[in-house]
Amino acid sequence: MRIPLKAGQRRARWQDWWLEVSSAAVIVVVVVICVARAWTAPLLLEPLLAVPPALAGIGVATARKPLAYGGAALAAAIVIAITATGATRGVPAATIVAIIVVTALSAAATALSRAGQQQTTTQQQHLANVVSVAEAAQRAVLRPLPEHVGPLELGVVYLAAAADAQVGGDLYDVAKTPHGIRVIIGDVRGKGLGAVEVAADVLGMYREVAHEVHTLPELARRLDAGLSRRWGEHEEFVTALLAEINPEAGRLTLFNCGHPPPMLVPAGDGSVTILEVPAPAPPLGLLTLGDPSGASLSVNLRPRDQLLLYTDGVTEARDAARRFYPLDDRLAVLAAAAAHAARASAAGEDGNAAAGLLELLRADLVKHVGAPLDDDAALLLIRSPAAWSSPRRSNPRAVTA
Repeated sequence: MRIPLKAGQRRARWQDWWLEVSSAAVIVVVVVICVARAWTAPLLLEPLLAVPPALAGIGVATARKPLAYGGAALAAAIVIAITATGATRGVPAATIVAIIVVTALSAAATALSRAGQQQTTTQQQHLANVVSVAEAAQRAVLRPLPEHVGPLELGVVYLAAAADAQVGGDLYDVAKTPHGIRVIIGDVRGKGLGAVEVAADVLGMYREVAHEVHTLPELARRLDAGLSRRWGEHEEFVTALLAEINPEAGRLTLFNCGHPPPMLVPAGDGSVTILEVPAPAPPLGLLTLGDPSGASLSVNLRPRDQLLLYTDGVTEARDAARRFYPLDDRLAVLAAAAAHAARASAAGEDGNAAAGLLELLRADLVKHVGAPLDDDAALLLIRSPAAWSSPRRSNPRAVTA
């Protein structure tokens, strides 16, 4: 069966034929004119015989072709000299030198180009292996979140600062526990593999104890103690936000350990509310150095409210003029755009509205920066259902510290 060539392959084949035809034509024309003496006026066509070896070296993988054309050009020069003088001693020295030098340079350049291509291929293979390992690390550390946990709709975006990195020091997870749906998002101090290792440790501890402890402050203390045991007193710390959502009544409880506050997008409101706790606790790993009593906050979530949790790589992202990304302003605009798009689409209510808003937010953030981010950035969006299973007496935005 004949396999049709792609456009790029056809262009490459045509270029090879064109170079070969041009090289051969130069040799033939020079030999014919010089031997047949078709041109009576004085002509110095012999130097043109140095052109075919140069053309033959373009785009080839081995030195055989430029060497072959160099040999042909040298033979043609000898033929011309014999025909003109009757002896090989009449071969023009400048022409012979030019052919030999150009042939040698063309062959050497081809060999160097081939070595460079092999090195590039090896580097690309190595990079592919590294990226594959990084992707495996991401799946192990940051497990893909489902689109739904209980009645909640989830969407997540992770943007690595390094162009080829897939995972860094940001962490997040969602767990359905007997105490409600619990969420963690955090940012490890520092960068590199050390930060990834700390993130993996924190997530491992969280997955172990999130189902056991009854309150978020106790969960934070357990994570802080485990981090201190594994890494030493105050050696590593992690800013973290812990959230718990009661899926029966739609009650949200927060415990903030030095992390950027989440943002609430009320359904149909067109505004953004920043959920600041009275006094954030110190980060995990430093929790015992401060007073965590003011780090809690509790609010009601109304149907179709959206809660955005994020790391500081988002709010600290700068554009070319070094201006920070205005997350609260842009979130309100993009939430309105996502809601309008969902209403305009017949299948809007059947899709993942959280994922739709997050995609707009990701594209807007990348457009604002216009280059790779300086720090890893994670975005986790939670959307409440159209109705909670236990209707409340009313839907006030009750806030409790």
